[in-house]
Parts: sequence; C-alpha cells; structure tokens
Amino acid sequence: MKIGFLLGKDHETLPLSELNALLEIYSLNGELAILDNYGVISYKRSIEKSKLMDIVNNMVRRSAYINEGHIIIFQIEHSESLNKGLELLISKLLQFKSKELLNLLNMDPLRDTFAIRVIKMDNLKYSDENENISSMTIERIIGEIIKKKTNAKVNLKNPSKTIKIVILRDRIYVALLLEKRDREYFNKNRPHLRAYFHPGCILPKLARGMVNLARLKENQILLDPFCGTGGFLIEGGFIGCKLIGCDIDENMINGTLLNLKSYNLENNIIDLKKINAQDVIPYLESLGINEVDAIVTDPPYGISTSAKGNVEDIINNLGSMLKDNGYMVFASSKKIYLENLKLKEIHELYIHKSLTRYVHIYKKE
Repeated sequence: MKIGFLLGKDHETLPLSELNALLEIYSLNGELAILDNYGVISYKRSIEKSKLMDIVNNMVRRSAYINEGHIIIFQIEHSESLNKGLELLISKLLQFKSKELLNLLNMDPLRDTFAIRVIKMDNLKYSDENENISSMTIERIIGEIIKKKTNAKVNLKNPSKTIKIVILRDRIYVALLLEKRDREYFNKNRPHLRAYFHPGCILPKLARGMVNLARLKENQILLDPFCGTGGFLIEGGFIGCKLIGCDIDENMINGTLLNLKSYNLENNIIDLKKINAQDVIPYLESLGINEVDAIVTDPPYGISTSAKGNVEDIINNLGSMLKDNGYMVFASSKKIYLENLKLKEIHELYIHKSLTRYVHIYKKE
C-alpha cells in the first residue's frame, strides 16, 4: 500500500522536515521516496486501509507545509515519455472491471460524484512539443473513461471524490485525494487579527511547523520560556498539548492569556507566569514538573537582553528540563550551537535583505 503527500513549495527544506516529523508522530514507518515535491511512502506492515486513511487525514489537517494527502491506487512507469505513459495509463484503466474500479476508488455511483485533477511536477521538461499535453486534455480523457466504467457523475466544482493524476518524469501515479490543508486558516489567524497583538510575532504557519518539528502529541507538555503573545502555545493548544508560558513582560503574559481564551484553549493551560527566563527551572520545579516534552520558542535575539541574561546560556540550561528524546525547537537571527543537546537540523529562512532567521531543531539524546 502506498500513500502520497504533496508538499508545499514555500520553503526549500521545511516541508520535508515536517513530513518526517509527522510520520514519526503518527508512527508511519514505511519507506519514503521524495520525487520533486511529492513524497511517496510504501507501507508494508499490515494495517487497515480505513485506519491508514484516517492517519493521513490527521497529518494533513495538522500540517503547515503539506498541501495534500493521497492514497495511491496504482502507478505507471513511462520511461521518460509522457505519451507512452498516458497510453499505458489508459490501457490500464480500460482493463479494470467496473466493480473493481469502484472498489479501488471507494466510490458508490449512486451517491458519489467525481473530478479528475492533474498534478504535473516541475521536473517535466519535454523537448518534443507533442509531449506537452495539457492537464485539461488529460483530465477530460481520463474522466470520460472513469465515467463510462463506473456510471458515476462528474462534478467539477464540489465532487465527493477527487482523483489525482500525479505526473512525474518517469511515472504516473493515480491516487485518491484524502485531505487538503486548510489554506485559509493561517491567513485568518495572522497575529494582527488576534485579540492581543504585538509587532514581531512569528506567523502562525511557521509556529505550527515548529510545533510539529518538536514531535509533540496530544496531552504532552509544551514549554515556551519567551512566550510573547502566545503564538506557539496557540498552535500547541490546537493539537491538544498542555501549555506552560513564561515571559518577563506582564503585558505579554496577559496578552497570551487573552489570546488563548479567544481560541477556547484556556483549559489547556498548566500555568502562565511573568518571570525572568533565567528562573524558569526552579519555577517548573515549584509546579512539581521535573521535565517537559518539548520546548518551542523564539528568544529575543538581536535586542538588548540584559534584563533576561544571556539567552544562549538560558536555552542551553533549559535543555536539562527536556525528557529523554525530547526536542527543543527555536528560531534566532544567527546559528546557535548548544552544548548539552544534539543538533538535528537548521533551516534558513530569508525574511528580507537585513534579516535571516534560522530554525534550530535540537534533541536530548
């Protein structure tokens, strides 16, 4: 059984890193192949198809950088010839019996409608003009075959089933769309639209991605020792984490509480505290907390931090509060090398001419 993930292209390395993190979170240990921006997982363990589909749906809903999740029905290898590949695809579809094809597509012709959507990967560069067949033409041809085979109706605007034809240089995947990421969420929840706003907040898409990179699961403890207006805590709350936020500015703590309440996340809060980040460890111990599952934060690099102490020393010391195999994920304006944790990845984000951010992923091993 194979599943496919269409990765976003808004960053070169974060989408794949997030996919790997989510596969770990959901314990999908299949063999992963990356073909352009399409990730294909061959899953050999015995698992119910419906359960696997539920996992894919949950992964995409939770993600920041995965655009779609598919279950792959079959593939055609076409030896770098699109025309030949389409001929093989049409031949394969014509060989299916109606009932067999309906089962593969999980379709009921009396209830379901369908649409065909073609995805051409960027590595498609054909020298022969005859190879540049339009997506619309492919959709029409395949749609007509499936309509005749299944007697299902076509609905281009709001189909109950969307069949994806994923075309790469040397193969074609026929897949059923399971889930699309909610593209509007991150726009509708930008920091300036929240109940409390302060300039300099990390955007919710990056915040969600960083929470995912920390491999957090429902009911685990997320600590943000420089919580600002609560962006990471909001995203952690949406996936069911228990939340601890600290900041030296009382206005930020009050603003974080207001934001969490506005999203009905107050029941996820363990505590919010106005405190110097240097004092977070004894503060956690006073709560009876000896370890947290992950730390996700955006320390105040690039500004005067005399009131907060040396930020690098603070985050290095906070690593002692992580559980074994727990993650610390943080952004900064320069690359930071910690002593007590294992550096797994650094992702570079160009913001503008005078600002580049580096997302660090550390693990306690």
